[in-house]
Amino acid sequence: MPSLSQFPDAMSDVLALIRMQGEVVCASEYSAPWSISFRGPSAHFHLVERGSVWLRVGDADAVRLETGDLVVLPLGSGHTLSSDPVLRPVPLEIALRGAAREGTTFRLGGDGDQADLVCGRFSFAGVLAPKLLKVLPPLLHIKGRQGKPLEWLRLTSYFLVEEALHSRPGSAIMIERLLDLLLIQAIRDWGSKSGENLGWLSGLRDLSIGKALSAIHQNPAREWTVEALAAIAGSSRSAFAARFSEVVGKPPLKYVAGWRLDLAADQLRAGTARISEIAETVGYGSEAALTRAFKLQFGKTPGQFRRTGMAPAKLPQLATA
Repeated sequence: MPSLSQFPDAMSDVLALIRMQGEVVCASEYSAPWSISFRGPSAHFHLVERGSVWLRVGDADAVRLETGDLVVLPLGSGHTLSSDPVLRPVPLEIALRGAAREGTTFRLGGDGDQADLVCGRFSFAGVLAPKLLKVLPPLLHIKGRQGKPLEWLRLTSYFLVEEALHSRPGSAIMIERLLDLLLIQAIRDWGSKSGENLGWLSGLRDLSIGKALSAIHQNPAREWTVEALAAIAGSSRSAFAARFSEVVGKPPLKYVAGWRLDLAADQLRAGTARISEIAETVGYGSEAALTRAFKLQFGKTPGQFRRTGMAPAKLPQLATA
């Protein structure tokens, strides 16, 4: 089965509308025995730079993380990290009160084996974030290679800590972009290995549907027909329409309409273009036509959306650790 990375244009277009906001990034040095609980529903990531730790998500069995492993918990699952899963966890907020601190590095635990981690808390803000969160699993796990972090991951974590430790003009956007890299790679890794239907993300790894999605993304204002998209996919109209609906979860032209509105929302959120200009750019014949469709999807007119912005995507209310 083709991997997600075989359609970089379509995937890049989608992920460009999913933005992350870093809230906390820190380095931690834990010495056994120790056990820390992280409350939901905040999203977290943890990178094991040295040593090994145990991760337990909710009531699931504990998973052993080794040097070089990265885990991302995008749904805000309550979880624990520990040197031994049988230990009673201490809430993070309480543990940090007694921890030694140097800059953004925390040291806590006993005098046993040490584990070094880079950890962070983040939220989602892009217009496609709610759709992404519906298909992602509670845990994304990228394993290290031969006891070391992958090189891109080692460099990303280094710069994350550097930006958090030495705040300079532009640090906030640097941290957000670095978090984007972590999430994108975690999604790629998960998507390439998952045999399950990934909802609309499955279209990015389907050979024929991926071609059609790329075409829609590259030219959203075109008056698309199912026939035109089927020709790009190299399929008959009926076979393409059925396959598209099965893989993506909605008919082709409904996806086109939704993509146009998502683009309009992103432009309203980020820029100063007039609503009439945005309407033309995304394929609506007039500002009035865009306004009618936009209000149906987002519950606000374009003008209201621009003034009030879009709230960060709400994470599912999952059990906390």
